[in-house]
Amino acid sequence: MVKSAYDVLIIGSGFGGSITACRLARAQQLAGKTVSVCVLERGKRYNRGEFPRSLLRAKDWWWRNEGQGGWTGLLDFRTFENIAVLRASGVGGTSLVYLDVQIDAFHSTFDVVGPEGQKRWPSSVDWRDANEMPRYYGMVFDMLRPTPIPDPPLKTRALQAGAAGAGAGDRFWLPDLAIYWGKNGGERGVLRDDPYQRNGPPQSGCAYCGECFLGCNIHAKNTLDLNYLWLAQLAGAEIFSQHQVVSINPNRPNHPVHPDGYTVAYEDLRWGFGGEVSAGKVIVAGGALGSTELLLRAKYDHCRRGKEVKATLPRLSPRLGSFFSGNGDFGAVGFKTNRVTNPMEGPTITGVVDFRDMLGGQGFIIEEGGVPDLLRDGLKQFPGGLAASRRWIQWFQGLFHRLDRRRSQPRLVEGIFNLLDFDAVRDAMPYLVMGIDAADGQMNLDQNSGNLRLTWAHANSLPFFREIERVLRELTQAPSPGLDGNLMVNPSWSSQKELVTVHPLGGCPMGDDESKGVVDPQGEVFNYPNLYVVDGAIVPSAIGPNPSKTIGALAERAAEHIIKEGI
Repeated sequence: MVKSAYDVLIIGSGFGGSITACRLARAQQLAGKTVSVCVLERGKRYNRGEFPRSLLRAKDWWWRNEGQGGWTGLLDFRTFENIAVLRASGVGGTSLVYLDVQIDAFHSTFDVVGPEGQKRWPSSVDWRDANEMPRYYGMVFDMLRPTPIPDPPLKTRALQAGAAGAGAGDRFWLPDLAIYWGKNGGERGVLRDDPYQRNGPPQSGCAYCGECFLGCNIHAKNTLDLNYLWLAQLAGAEIFSQHQVVSINPNRPNHPVHPDGYTVAYEDLRWGFGGEVSAGKVIVAGGALGSTELLLRAKYDHCRRGKEVKATLPRLSPRLGSFFSGNGDFGAVGFKTNRVTNPMEGPTITGVVDFRDMLGGQGFIIEEGGVPDLLRDGLKQFPGGLAASRRWIQWFQGLFHRLDRRRSQPRLVEGIFNLLDFDAVRDAMPYLVMGIDAADGQMNLDQNSGNLRLTWAHANSLPFFREIERVLRELTQAPSPGLDGNLMVNPSWSSQKELVTVHPLGGCPMGDDESKGVVDPQGEVFNYPNLYVVDGAIVPSAIGPNPSKTIGALAERAAEHIIKEGI
């Protein structure tokens, strides 16, 4: 049960929350202090084998309505103006469903200038100095132990061949993946006790099942609950799942336990009651959407569930909500290629074709994707098997063609149904692209409901996305020995210029002062000492590649600063 007070309270257990929990708890332990670190996570804890797999149990899959009514599932999908965001909910945060890739930010990332003409990253820090990001990247690497795939599957080789056929063979490489491959990289599905020999949990070697983004049920993926959070708990940190934080209130100077600290109110989603806990330091780590929404509710008066709620942190920077980025996420699929790709085998991402040097050094990378066999297996469960399932698909396709309740969703879903030919998918090449978009989205609060609003316009990023489309067509359509296939980009982008991102960034950007950001370069909130934001929300621009390693490095940096300040 949550105690009434802790030295450190952390909201969220993704990269920001798990890393700070581990480092601060171990620092207290090494100093001979009683460990007093608490993590409140809104989602469930998933042990080995507990991730959902049945397509018939919707509440196991989806997080909705702030977890009310039993909607406390793994995936949280939210739609906004011109963009939708997919993220995860659970102990370990989005690491539970992220795609394992560990890549440093582009060298040019730290020089990004936004459309407003402002250099985005705080100029008071030399981010490329050996004692800055490179050192913290090394700390994340040492914990997650990423290595390239030891036995590349067909889809990896097909991507490499496609790059070579398009004259970009020298741009292909195998990225580091935070996956346990088994002893000597060759024990698929074999369970080993503490494979990294640091008092960690048992893990199995990767089975190449392609279910990375559904939660790894054999714990081959080095998710945060298996390393940072595991070690935090061994040190004495307390982690509480299904605890939704609803407000942060500054304590008065005469508070009996934490004068000038903070009191956090939460709801226990399992039992339906609320509670409060005070702390000397509070670290907000709910992700770009979660942290920004929580702080917007703290900055502005609003209504929530029919009740008026007064602002508790009104002096937050006016930059709150700014610099949202989808990290240039862009999806497409190459069909009818001249190779068997079998995208159902292997981790979701295994290879990279690197175009970061394009667009003045702020370009993009292309990674191959994968699809698990879960959908086909799920459809087999229907009465009548796959034949009957195909008739259901045709019925749903017609239904979505007629509906127009949301502008692009019918086109998107109809496009997906058009491609559900399970035999043809064997030669398909899914693409996942990310890079340096304009990062000019704006988040604010609907004060009538207390819900987050996000406005993202594509205008400033349009040249970037057009270049991605051009390169994807070259990569896909180059004649043999290239892929010699046909490209289909995300139908919602083609028809309405609407995108889906799994890498939301920004909203509480770093800055040298409150006119330029919400937090300082260490993550501490301007005007509110001992309140920190440590997650993707503080990133002031797109990062370029998969952002988890950079977010992790920023969290290591923030934790080191907090420890030096004293806990």
